[in-house]
Amino acid sequence: MSVVLQSWLGDLAAVVLVVLAAAYVWFSHSFTYWTRRGVPQRQPQFPFGNVRQSVLGQTRFEFVVQDIYNELKGEKYFGMYGFSRPLLVLTDPDLIRLVLVKDFDSFNNRGVPFNDREPLNHNLFFLTGVKWRRLRNKLTPTFTTGKLKMMCQTMQDCGREMLEVLEESAGRGEVLEMREVSARYATDVIASVAFGVECNCQRNPEAEFRQWGRKVFQPSLKNRFSMFMHDFLPTLAKLLRIGGGTEEVSQYFRSMVRETVEHREKNSVTRNDFMHLLIQLKNRGFVDEEKTHAATDQNKEVDNWKLSLDDVAAQAFLFFLAGFETSSTTMSFALYELALNPDVQKRLQEEVDATMKKNNGQLTYEAISEMSYLDKVVAGMRLGLLQAKIGLAYLTSKYEVQCCEHTTVPIEFNKVSFIPMPAGGVQLRLAKRA
Repeated sequence: MSVVLQSWLGDLAAVVLVVLAAAYVWFSHSFTYWTRRGVPQRQPQFPFGNVRQSVLGQTRFEFVVQDIYNELKGEKYFGMYGFSRPLLVLTDPDLIRLVLVKDFDSFNNRGVPFNDREPLNHNLFFLTGVKWRRLRNKLTPTFTTGKLKMMCQTMQDCGREMLEVLEESAGRGEVLEMREVSARYATDVIASVAFGVECNCQRNPEAEFRQWGRKVFQPSLKNRFSMFMHDFLPTLAKLLRIGGGTEEVSQYFRSMVRETVEHREKNSVTRNDFMHLLIQLKNRGFVDEEKTHAATDQNKEVDNWKLSLDDVAAQAFLFFLAGFETSSTTMSFALYELALNPDVQKRLQEEVDATMKKNNGQLTYEAISEMSYLDKVVAGMRLGLLQAKIGLAYLTSKYEVQCCEHTTVPIEFNKVSFIPMPAGGVQLRLAKRA
């Protein structure tokens, strides 16, 4: 019996060694992909490629790329590897412009593998090719300047409420975690303009919307493992049916969207928000503006392709996450930099004071658009930029942002989070301006 067992173990060991040797040869060949094409690269390591430190949680992926960039400084582009997957990084502004503008038709895919079994992943961020283009054309009329102007009043209301909520804490000189403050403000804005829901996160930090928003970006080993598998080993991830680690969040949002749509359709409820536009795309295949433009342009035909309920949920989910996370991250990092650079903060406050005086205390869309120094302090895109600007303007109109004993300089980032998240938050103190 022992002889048979030893023989079996010996055969197994031989098979394992053959598999490992074959894998090593295959990876070694894969790691010459860029060299064979004359592209500069850093020497990869079996089997991680260039992402070993990031996979093992020693540093963030962005810092790995930055490290290679510094090593190969002067190159217009360089190659790297995520396990066996070749990745190209462009550093030359002219090449970047070609990809993002002139030759965009050839580069419109983000190249981000995803779990296509998750309904909420079928949104503009992940979709590719014809599906992406068709959906983008459908959603373009929902992000016009006119729509942003309508949303601006809600942002102002949330900005003023933020000042009221912070008044007591600022008066006591409490240390505040500004990323959480910013996230609650942004969640109130997005919940209102996207879903027509008054979730009141600023006065109730444990509101349901805020809790689910936290869960999506909660750093965990399970989420990190899933992300790396889908990013760098997508075929294996699909074969092993590895989920995204957010199934509970998905179930909540899909259920919430379904109930919202059913309530509005059953009771003929019409609200001037993003959800109403998505319901139009679900029921008619176009929004009002698209039909109007088609009527004035006889060469343009309206695509009557309709969104499914899961499509509606996927776009609403992306709008919610992108709306609150980008704004809150931008706001909190901007506040951190303003606290470290009081001269910049003072100059911004002077512009905010002058703008509010000129506009009777209002921060309208037009007023924000005219604030040239605020443009230098914070940058972004459309909706996220607008609500971040309004939040910053209101905060600096009443308070001075200061560093405190808990402020980490330089800032340290969580090594396993999906987004750039400060390890200990952004701890600052607010002092009422004289």
